[in-house]
Amino acid sequence: MPQRVYADWNATAPLRAEALDAMRPFLYGEAAASFGNAASVHRFGQAARAALERARRDCADVLGCAPGEIVFTSGGTESDNLALRGLAWAARYAWDERRLPGVPRLAGARFEHSAVRETLAALQRQGFEVEGDGHGSVGAQADGRVDARALLAACDERTAAVTLMLANNETGVVQPVAELARLLDERFGPRPGRAWPRFHVDAVQAVGKCSLKVDELGCDTLALSAHKFEGPKGAGLLYVRRGVTLEPLHAGGGHEDGRRGGTPNVAAAVGLATALKLAEAERPAHVARLSALRARFEAAVLAQVPGAVVHGASAERVANTSFVSFPGLDGPMLVLALDAEGLACSTGAACSEGVGRPSHVLDAMGLPPDLGRSAVRFSTGRLTREADVLAAAEIVARVVGRLRAK
Repeated sequence: MPQRVYADWNATAPLRAEALDAMRPFLYGEAAASFGNAASVHRFGQAARAALERARRDCADVLGCAPGEIVFTSGGTESDNLALRGLAWAARYAWDERRLPGVPRLAGARFEHSAVRETLAALQRQGFEVEGDGHGSVGAQADGRVDARALLAACDERTAAVTLMLANNETGVVQPVAELARLLDERFGPRPGRAWPRFHVDAVQAVGKCSLKVDELGCDTLALSAHKFEGPKGAGLLYVRRGVTLEPLHAGGGHEDGRRGGTPNVAAAVGLATALKLAEAERPAHVARLSALRARFEAAVLAQVPGAVVHGASAERVANTSFVSFPGLDGPMLVLALDAEGLACSTGAACSEGVGRPSHVLDAMGLPPDLGRSAVRFSTGRLTREADVLAAAEIVARVVGRLRAK
């Protein structure tokens, strides 16, 4: 069995030891019985409640917001859904109450993660207006960045929410989130007085790679998912700016200040907060090291594989991501062949893996289907070493050469 190289950190990351250690008291009957229900008034419950609120404060410190603006969720998908569905339905009820004409609209880009794109499509089926095909109308420029003014042009006085991811999960391209926030303020008036449009940011791929200060980004809501930055799977958070109203997805119990019903997963929240604090503290060194590793990997692949194309290379990208097309090959089949040789990578989002369609991100960039069908994503993380990326490049060159020779 060959030594395996894991190059799919954008899909998920291992749980780091510090996060697991922080979670243990809330999983078992130890450490002053911290396993209690955080809503209970006895000492068992209050120990859990104190830990939950410490985790909330720690997350708020990283985002530069108030603890009461943090809502713990089950992950990025729920956070995106709570933000977009919550904003849309809150606006719909306000529309009806004020007898405003028409229905609320939503705007987004075509290259968003499926958690956003499919939520927009579902809202369109429920009677909301969504630009384009229901998944967002605005494409990307050739470098992978959206034109912020084009996305602004998709908004009008009936737009309840506009959404833009901070870092693309396939190309790694960093989007002009702060610029779009400024343009929205200029056109529709500054927050907090502005009711609509609200601005949602999916920052799932940005932790440990970009600043997450919400006032710098200018967003009203922001989604994170713990397992992307070495926290536990099934844990996430949604930042909700004070004064922003969301219609909850889950009713019952009044948890999370009435925004997300259900008994809170204290252990998951504690693990998330621990991993988030560490990722932010390590970010400068982490970014510098992974940038160097990516440069070595891409240079080696381009030197050894004729015709390979690295997408988004002319734009700002998060440090750990390379999205490479190998024209003439089938991406899913190439991923399987690479895995057989010991290299784990993907064609894009793990939840869309194996569907056999060209990359919707590259399609949004206006690139031909052949490039979209042959694209493979390589992503690194904290445990990746130089020997790993050099081995990965060697495996890619060998496997691509063999497949092309058939």
